[in-house]
Amino acid sequence: DRLADHQDTSHPPAKQAWFADDGTTGGKILQLKKFWDNLLNEGPKFGYYPNATKTVLIVKRIEDLPKARAVFKDTGVLVKIDGERHLGAVLGSEPFRDQYVSRKVSSWVKDIENLSEIAQEEPQIAYSAFSKGLSHRWSYIQRTISGISELFKPLEDSIRTKLLPAILGRQISDTEREMLALPLRFGGLGIQNPTLR
Repeated sequence: DRLADHQDTSHPPAKQAWFADDGTTGGKILQLKKFWDNLLNEGPKFGYYPNATKTVLIVKRIEDLPKARAVFKDTGVLVKIDGERHLGAVLGSEPFRDQYVSRKVSSWVKDIENLSEIAQEEPQIAYSAFSKGLSHRWSYIQRTISGISELFKPLEDSIRTKLLPAILGRQISDTEREMLALPLRFGGLGIQNPTLR
């Protein structure tokens, strides 16, 4: 907190946000370089030791990439144009964001398929695993990254055509799918459609 306050007063044009020891800073390339140099010099006084190998500079415009690489040459900071994962979400371009989320969704689809196999023999266990664990894996990303609901269609398809039929022992209609998304107190199972969050 004291380090962030110190950085604010020494480099006010660079916007920054901190979560514990993870800092995020935005600004112009030369402002960011001054910020980085100051962080290297002042950080240890506050018990913060910057690690260039874990530091990424994301450049918004391709024409700024050569300048950014030149300014941050020999610092160990990775300079990129597309994006990077940050605190479980993603920062960067839309294509990078979409690729990141799509990879996550593909992984969760496989998890749903595995859970569907379990549900054929143990539907209550599969339902509990889904509602208490698996579904929370994507809820964080849905809260922190905007404009991604369409990327969850493969996940909803897997829930709709594999998991729910395995839990219930039969295929379901569109109306039943909507009802099953309702909270328990309203007669549903609370298995929400991830494309609607």
